[in-house]
Amino acid sequence: MDAKSSVINRFKAQANKFSGIISKGLSKAKQRLLKEMFYGIQASKDVKISNISRALHEKIPLIKTEDRLCRNLDDEDFTRHINNEILRLGDDKITDEMVIAIDPGDIMKPYAKCMEKLCGIYDGSEGEKAVGYHLCQVTAANLEHNKIVPLYCEAYSSEEEGYVSTTEKIKTVISTVIKRTDTNGV
Repeated sequence: MDAKSSVINRFKAQANKFSGIISKGLSKAKQRLLKEMFYGIQASKDVKISNISRALHEKIPLIKTEDRLCRNLDDEDFTRHINNEILRLGDDKITDEMVIAIDPGDIMKPYAKCMEKLCGIYDGSEGEKAVGYHLCQVTAANLEHNKIVPLYCEAYSSEEEGYVSTTEKIKTVISTVIKRTDTNGV
């Protein structure tokens, strides 16, 4: 066994452990999907389904792997489940001295034509209107910034059903994080 295969095996073990923790409570098919997605994204350093499928090195045609991943991703939104698990993992690591920061950002999709629920956003770095998705991230950090704990991340669209405003979305995220972390952090 060479050093490269040892590193790959260690990485696979860590990815399997993490995906098992995050996917707790889901069906076996969804647990497998999340395990393959986490591994494929890390191994290919890309989020395109075709590249994730290539990184899985399955002994079936690539298109079959892509179809299976797309079909399983399409029928369920994992945002709430994954955020609840990330919050569960992070809540005991939050101390009273940590700062909990909320970052309302965006994801620009300048070349997207047919992505579902694309909405208008403001690109602050370019100072102009753009299309994409809104993003809300919550992270806790100590004052020395040597301990950072991710707590929540969600991409959303102002075109989705039930959307009221970005302010309301941020309030919902804040209340979700507070319910989990109690009064820990600033």
